[in-house]
Amino acid sequence: MLYRRGVLRVALVGLGYWGPHYARILGELPETELVAACDVRADALSLVEARYPGVRVGRRAADVLEADDLDAVIVATPTSTHFELALAALDSGKHVLCEKPLAATTVECDTLIATAERRGSVLLVGHTFVYNPAVRAMRELIAAGEVGRILYCHTTRTGLGPIRSDVNAMWDLAPHDVSILLYLLDREPTSVSATGQAFLREGWEDVVFLHLRFDGETIAAAHLSWLDPYKVRTVTVVGDRRMLVFDDVAADERLKIFDRGASYEAVSEAARGAEYGEVKALIRDGEIRVPQLPAAEPLKEQVSHFATCCRTGARPVTDGRAGRRVVSVLEAAAESLAAGGASVELGAPSA
Repeated sequence: MLYRRGVLRVALVGLGYWGPHYARILGELPETELVAACDVRADALSLVEARYPGVRVGRRAADVLEADDLDAVIVATPTSTHFELALAALDSGKHVLCEKPLAATTVECDTLIATAERRGSVLLVGHTFVYNPAVRAMRELIAAGEVGRILYCHTTRTGLGPIRSDVNAMWDLAPHDVSILLYLLDREPTSVSATGQAFLREGWEDVVFLHLRFDGETIAAAHLSWLDPYKVRTVTVVGDRRMLVFDDVAADERLKIFDRGASYEAVSEAARGAEYGEVKALIRDGEIRVPQLPAAEPLKEQVSHFATCCRTGARPVTDGRAGRRVVSVLEAAAESLAAGGASVELGAPSA
């Protein structure tokens, strides 16, 4: 099914944290219209009725999914419900934008991908940071060779809550960082390991340290926590030519480019003329640039991209397969967590 009308008619399922943001954006974009909203909480529906009088509301997802006056459904519910709701929407012939992670297992992801292809529907996963201008600028710099050979990356996503009840901190927070790393490096990790601890509730890790290894000796790490005093959202990429730092919490200067590095390829000034010719690394400490970035809201860019794909049939940047790759990493990381941090090899990604 290809949407070709002037306005994409959308139903929003789930009015928790992200739901109200989606509702606002659907009303602001000229190419989308919020037609229906669904949530199990009556107070959430009351807010929609007050703000958007023309939108019909309901507490049963089936009423929304089976409606014939809709082109698409946005699934913004807890992770444990993503598969069932997205599958029902796809089976009813709707296009689907599903919040991250796409599903709880790669098997469920495969079912959603196959169903979308069979129905001719668009399936987009809400990896919002891929639509962030700073992250996109980082990918362009890496692809252009400005950063050089990528040595390692590290991310931090910490804060004091919000604490989820249906998933641990890794499944809640890591989809963002894993999607960013896969997007920036444009390759799959070969192995994954993870360690963590459940401090608040047994069996549900509040703090996780995730490690990934890629071909070409590149490594990456992510610090994920619901129990940290500061809200931190950073991504650092270290290359042998330059270094990049993305800080999503910064009021400005969200992306910094460091012309810095270290090398043993040239004898350092300190070693020249030394009695025994000690080998010392040459440290290059150059300028720091802060590029001007487009003033764009990533979530709005994501929804606009979804509408374009629904209209044209184009493949989304964060399609079902991109979502599956992230879930594949998380599955392996969960296996490592259960095994006390043992490294888990990853197989070849699906085409």
